Amino acid sequence: MNSLDAFEKRLRNEAATVEKEIEAYNQRLEALNKRLEGLKRAAELFESDEPAISELLRAGTANGAVISRVTPALPVAEAQTAPAGPKLSTAQRRRAPIVQNRRKRPTPTTRNRKQNGGLTRVEMIARVLKRHPRRTVRELIGLLDREYHWNTTESAVTGHLYTSRDKFVHTAPDRAANRPVTWSSK
Repeated sequence: MNSLDAFEKRLRNEAATVEKEIEAYNQRLEALNKRLEGLKRAAELFESDEPAISELLRAGTANGAVISRVTPALPVAEAQTAPAGPKLSTAQRRRAPIVQNRRKRPTPTTRNRKQNGGLTRVEMIARVLKRHPRRTVRELIGLLDREYHWNTTESAVTGHLYTSRDKFVHTAPDRAANRPVTWSSK
């Protein structure tokens, strides 16, 4: 076998590897499209039966029960794993980047506790709401970012607010006047 035959064989192997990767990505895309259709349908149902769903949520949280909002993950683990490619030659291994062991970095929670004087996130929210009562979640996020450099999401702040009912109180939304829920500290 001469060098041209070896090169042709390597090209065919690499082409087969790329085809396998494309197939895996196509399977992942199909799974994500199915999930997107399901989410769109759930949003449509939520809009059509909004009073019933909100009543169910109020009834579920009124007696102390917690309604889970976690959606189960789709079984797409097979599509996510990359197919095993050909083994690296010595020249390719020399070009591969060297991965060094780095010291463990502090997690965002420990870093935030150190930076903010030992405050928890709920305590930060409570302090901001004491200084600025009757704020929407979006306004609260801006204040938290400005005062504590905590750039967060709406769902994270809303989760803290709803799970700490003993510290926070909110107004009812007024959809007719297009006024969202506002939060205050107790």
